[in-house]
Amino acid sequence: MFLPNPSHELPDHFLAFANPTRLRILERLGKVGEESVNDLAAYLRMSQPRISWHLRMLRLGGVIRTRREGRQVYCSLDVENIARVRARLDQLLGITDQMKLHEEVGA
Repeated sequence: MFLPNPSHELPDHFLAFANPTRLRILERLGKVGEESVNDLAAYLRMSQPRISWHLRMLRLGGVIRTRREGRQVYCSLDVENIARVRARLDQLLGITDQMKLHEEVGA
């Protein structure tokens, strides 16, 4: 198994979003919450190995999590990690909570 590398965290995370198929997977998981790899492949009309490759990229980017139940693998969004990486990006760019609040109120 791969160990997370902090220097690759942001590039790997955003690389996970850089593909239309992976965005469709994320959209589907956002709607249904959790889905098996086989059901995801059927929904997207793609082969299971191809979906698994995209899921690996999403997992390495910290965007999804997987769990195994018998022979089935289930996927869901890793919302906590997505929020953590977003906070890290905000910190890197110097975006403060005050700036976010200012933008939200439209001032």
